[in-house]
Amino acid sequence: MQLNDDVQMIPLGSTAREQYAIPFLPLTDDGDVEFPPSIQELCRQLSAGGDLAYIEAEMFGGAGVQASVLVEAGGKIGSAIVAHDAINVALRSLGIRSGFGGDAFTSLALGRYRETDAWVDSGQE
Repeated sequence: MQLNDDVQMIPLGSTAREQYAIPFLPLTDDGDVEFPPSIQELCRQLSAGGDLAYIEAEMFGGAGVQASVLVEAGGKIGSAIVAHDAINVALRSLGIRSGFGGDAFTSLALGRYRETDAWVDSGQE
């Protein structure tokens, strides 16, 4: 899926989570800091094309938490970061900068949809 600034995203909606046995929001919902093996394997496969970040966010009533894990090209997996700005930390590490007074999350319009399945259903490619 194409985001702003030629950034690509692969949303892991319900179907992908079921197919790859990926737990729902394991870092933000369950509070784990251990990156699930099923997501590690998928990220290793995808990192053949270059560095990437696994990100997740859980928001409720304006407050929330974010998580990110950086994966280097070739599959070296970093530590999970769970914090209010974890996604922006990951995006900056990938060289994605904020634009015009916002942050990278906003610049990429990552808040466009509230649910991951809405990204999948939007059909944007």
